[in-house]
Amino acid sequence: MRKQVQSFMNIKFPWALCAMLTVATYLTAQDIHYSQYWNSPFNLNPALTGVFKGNTRFTGNYRNQWAAVPVDYMTFTGAVDHKFAKRGEGNGFFAGGFNFNYDQAGLSRLHLTTLGLNGSYTHKLSQTTFVTAGLLAGINQRGFKIGDLTFDRQYDPGRGQFDPSAANGENFTNMARFFLNFGTGLNLRIQSKNEYELVDELVKRSRLDVGLGLYHFNRPDQGFIKDAPNDELFMRFSPYVMGVLMLGQDVDLVGNFSAQFQGPYREMVGMLGARAYVNRTPGKQLALQLGIGYRFHEISDAIIPGIELSYNAWQAGFTYDVNLSPFNVATLRRGGPELSVRYIITRVPTLPFKVCPLI
Repeated sequence: MRKQVQSFMNIKFPWALCAMLTVATYLTAQDIHYSQYWNSPFNLNPALTGVFKGNTRFTGNYRNQWAAVPVDYMTFTGAVDHKFAKRGEGNGFFAGGFNFNYDQAGLSRLHLTTLGLNGSYTHKLSQTTFVTAGLLAGINQRGFKIGDLTFDRQYDPGRGQFDPSAANGENFTNMARFFLNFGTGLNLRIQSKNEYELVDELVKRSRLDVGLGLYHFNRPDQGFIKDAPNDELFMRFSPYVMGVLMLGQDVDLVGNFSAQFQGPYREMVGMLGARAYVNRTPGKQLALQLGIGYRFHEISDAIIPGIELSYNAWQAGFTYDVNLSPFNVATLRRGGPELSVRYIITRVPTLPFKVCPLI
């Protein structure tokens, strides 16, 4: 769910308005969210910066929700992170990156644009255990538009007609707000022992990430009304567990769970799937993953089937939310599609070689 359902809707869609008012009491998140949260690491925990095998990672996410009704939601994310590891630094490395988010909701085009700078340090506790601390500093812009909104004063009760050219009687002096945002987090990685192979043949794949992200600890004011009490953004706590268990030479069991707690709002999403490696030959590595997810709040929200395809440094994922909440009276269970893409650059190390210890 998104952080706000639009209050003003075109009077041609009263059924959708009734459905939204019904479900409004169950809205359980303020920040943007993805069903493929494991493929949007910066929005889950700043401490996931640099936690991957390789040197530079590019990720992108796109989500379109509730397109079946006239108040659809669109979310886009683009991110890049890079490791600054140097030869001889055997016990840890620094990483940094940028994260861009754009979220738009409803007829008012209520939108949130964020640009964040992430930094992290990963410390190796042993050959199989790593702990990472991360920080986020970002600038946000929140705003809305009134061009498609309708208001009570534009309805003429005498004629029983709506007049879009009539004055709306509103005075919006501030339709945009800038504010700073800060976050932090910790991540613990436990994995199979990496033998530091120069050529990765995917023979070590079991791993477990457990962590907690904390966002908006500075409680920024996001309100539009001047000289009004602060409309502070609630802090968001994001605990999660994400794991891969190698069942056989070419088969993995994949499981992820994430929770979001933000003021009075909460959301929990779980996913379970299987990944099959069609080819593990370097330069031709191909894997297919099928999974099913489930999102719930105080009520059931969605079943989320998904598929991922990996080919060498590329990975693409697709999921679709099948809506189970009371809002399905308007959506006809069509929650929305979501796409993710990832590309990782891995440099060939110079001799004496040293490769990333993460798998």
